[in-house]
Amino acid sequence: MSKPAKLPFPQLVRAFWSPYLRLLGYMKPYRKRFFLGILFGVLAGIVSGSLTLVILKAGESIGVKVDKSALVPGAISNDGPGIEGVIWISLLIPLVMVLRGLFSYLNVYYLAWVSLRVLRDIRTQLFSHLMSQSLDFFNREKAGKLMSRVMSDTRVTQNALTSISGDIIKDPIAILTQVGVLVAIDWKFSLTTLVLFPLCIVPVVFFGRKVRLAGKAEEKEAAQMSIILQETFAGVRVIKSFAREDYQTAQFAKSSDTQCRNSLRVRRSSDIVQPLIESVAAFGVVLAMIYVYYYDISFIKFAALCGGIFMLYNPVKNLSRIPMLMQKSMVSAENVFSLMSMTPSITDKPGAKVLTHCEGRIDLENVSFDYGTDKAAVQNVTLHIEQGKKYALVGASGAGKSTILSLIMRFYDPQHGVVRLDGTDLRDLAQHSLREQVGMVTQETFLFHDTIFENIRYGRLDATKDEVIAAAKSAFAHDFIMAQPDGYETIVGDKGCMLSGGQQQRLAIARALLKNAPVLLLDEATSALDSESERMVQAALERLSEGRTVVAIAHRLSTILKSDCIVVMDHGRIAATGRHEELLAKSDLYRSLYELQFHHSEGSVPSLTV
Repeated sequence: MSKPAKLPFPQLVRAFWSPYLRLLGYMKPYRKRFFLGILFGVLAGIVSGSLTLVILKAGESIGVKVDKSALVPGAISNDGPGIEGVIWISLLIPLVMVLRGLFSYLNVYYLAWVSLRVLRDIRTQLFSHLMSQSLDFFNREKAGKLMSRVMSDTRVTQNALTSISGDIIKDPIAILTQVGVLVAIDWKFSLTTLVLFPLCIVPVVFFGRKVRLAGKAEEKEAAQMSIILQETFAGVRVIKSFAREDYQTAQFAKSSDTQCRNSLRVRRSSDIVQPLIESVAAFGVVLAMIYVYYYDISFIKFAALCGGIFMLYNPVKNLSRIPMLMQKSMVSAENVFSLMSMTPSITDKPGAKVLTHCEGRIDLENVSFDYGTDKAAVQNVTLHIEQGKKYALVGASGAGKSTILSLIMRFYDPQHGVVRLDGTDLRDLAQHSLREQVGMVTQETFLFHDTIFENIRYGRLDATKDEVIAAAKSAFAHDFIMAQPDGYETIVGDKGCMLSGGQQQRLAIARALLKNAPVLLLDEATSALDSESERMVQAALERLSEGRTVVAIAHRLSTILKSDCIVVMDHGRIAATGRHEELLAKSDLYRSLYELQFHHSEGSVPSLTV
């Protein structure tokens, strides 16, 4: 197999810097504070670089001189200004240090202010973009991975703004100023000691690639850890019911161990750079000592020059870290921006109609759809659902019942045919406005870890307290709510775990009642309940269904016997339609479903009350 062609160097450079340049675009709303931070960084660099010159001038003003051969008492003489002059000149040192500290603080503060707001904006935009994705995206992606992208990768990306944007301006200025001062004091000494500094680039380049590869593996394993955590906490009941706590712990320990090894690789490759630079600097000190031995320079001059060289250490160290930090940050930035570049499979057309109300008439005409497999979920389905009537979908698992509901909600678009609401193709309607006209109650009710009141009000966020209570009463939920420790302010727990299945369903029905949508979809809303809970929920569903167009899926035929029309599904097709009595007479499939459920108990016909 041939190797992929390598990109030309300019394209490689653009590809590397592209995420960072895109990241800089997020700073545009905050550019004034960003440039203020950069300005204070420049001032901090200049002041820091001038400290050596201030120390030298202050020392020379005192007239401290040291004999070349030895430091002995009596070799010091005072030939400088009086004590007042010495005080004023010496005060320049704390003044420079105060200014340096002030400018450095303002540099860090303003850049942190900008970077934290950029982090907020990126996280919000990424979350919003994820929310705009279609249902098939969430079917493919793991929730833990998405959580890692939103929380971890955005934070690592934001770190690049604070560290790189600040250091890449401040530290070169500090270095240039410091080198300029050293050259001005003694250019031969400076060239002698600084000749080894270019060698510092070698470890930075060599270990930079290792950091990038290890950083990519580290972020990948961090996402895997998030997946394990999310699935473990979400499936804790299954884990405990199968006694798989040790297995989950072993899975997490394995991922944690891999993460530890990857993190150590990153630290090993990045932290080795600092001692290597220090070693190079140590050889520079050796050259400085040799230079001092051969040339006659004063002690204060030598001390100032050595101090200036050591003051180069911090900015050089910071600059050496930038490529390492960028390697790691760019991995996270690429992960974030790759998600942002994904487009939803279901989108609104330009100028899509915003639906403010609807009558509730639904038409499916020659609809076919598959989930990307060879087998179609529904095939050539034509179904006309009249306004204000109740339709029931029955059939074996995989017959296409849930797919029809998903198409009505426009979670997916059919590959062939059309779905219409009140005669308008769903693809011509704005998704948000369409779903505002449709209420849905499913078998697996989802409740947020919040109060009962807020879970019901989720159906209509501007609802008043009286409206929430009225919806709860209509759903036969008010009595059990008032029996809770804090009534409507009771926290329901994760996914409503503090309530029974029947109580959860009645809250979901109350939520749908509050929404007051003209179209209602019921996806096996009572199949997982006991008889008593089913009776209560079914009564609430009857009240919810009044005056609405209802499409219901039910495995228990007793819940849909009084439907205006029962649609029998088989392998993605409509096998028969009609009322209960008609289907018993003409549909072998429906009759077999009916007999399977009811004729095992004395052959009795079930009650038609629902």
